[in-house]
Amino acid sequence: MTSAVPKYEILVVDDSAIHRKLIEHILSGQGYSLSFACNGSEALQMYHEKATSIVITDWVMPDFSGLELCEHIRADKSSAYTYLILMTSNTEKDGVVKGLEAGADDYLVKPFDSDEMLARIGVGRRIIDLHRQLERKRAQLEEVARTDSLTGLPNRRALEEWAIKQLKGASRHGFPFWVVLSDLDSFKEINDSFGHEAGDIVLRTFADTL
Repeated sequence: MTSAVPKYEILVVDDSAIHRKLIEHILSGQGYSLSFACNGSEALQMYHEKATSIVITDWVMPDFSGLELCEHIRADKSSAYTYLILMTSNTEKDGVVKGLEAGADDYLVKPFDSDEMLARIGVGRRIIDLHRQLERKRAQLEEVARTDSLTGLPNRRALEEWAIKQLKGASRHGFPFWVVLSDLDSFKEINDSFGHEAGDIVLRTFADTL
């Protein structure tokens, strides 16, 4: 069974139709899902609508600059990490520094070379992959921290967190809140007579029944 190929949603932001077409030509056939925006406002809207992996943005745009777009995206803590590449004709060191300080991960100098663009996007893909791996590991750790290792049921921490939310909702909207308490009769006798392994089997079977 082959694993699914990771999806990379690339958003290209440039007010020049010529540059947009050129970038589309370079990236077509590379396995990327491409979107295009003509200005910063349109780019922000598309960024929020799509799970954008990489943004390639021009520095100078009609409404607000590529630097401001980078700052807007970096201020959004609700989305997964987005790799930002800033395109500029400014090769001065101060300009590059400003771009990186605004949140850009990398930059391309116009007129750009197609091989260099593909190589820099390749770097972005590796960074995105690392962030995705870290996010999966974090989610796994969160799951482990809230799960009873024997039964696979939510543990006390998970129940307390869930109960707090439910109680607040019940209080706010005025609906009933039910708690069901169950017990296994003579469970101590099972452990004493047949051992703790047998007791574990009983607990897991009960958990599966629930």
